[in-house]
Amino acid sequence: METITTRVPDEIFQDIRRIEKEEQTERAEVIRRLLSDAIKVWKLRRALEMLRGGKATLRTAAKFAGLTYIEMLDAAEEAGIPVDYTSSDLKIDLEGLKKE
Repeated sequence: METITTRVPDEIFQDIRRIEKEEQTERAEVIRRLLSDAIKVWKLRRALEMLRGGKATLRTAAKFAGLTYIEMLDAAEEAGIPVDYTSSDLKIDLEGLKKE
């Protein structure tokens, strides 16, 4: 595990302290969770940009964002990104469901 040191505005520091108290956990854990959540949001946003720009397939974007294919399909729909979903895609998805 690596150590990161940074300066933050007082408002962010106060928010972190508030979360510490409410969650009854230590500051390092609060910061780890917040960073993890922010990274997930960033990855999804970037995956959607790649998908919108035609730089990634739905599967590649899903893998990049750490989502399942269906979750990425839902995210693309919510973002208004048209996705070509072919009958062969459906076949692959159905085969995957049969294995589960």
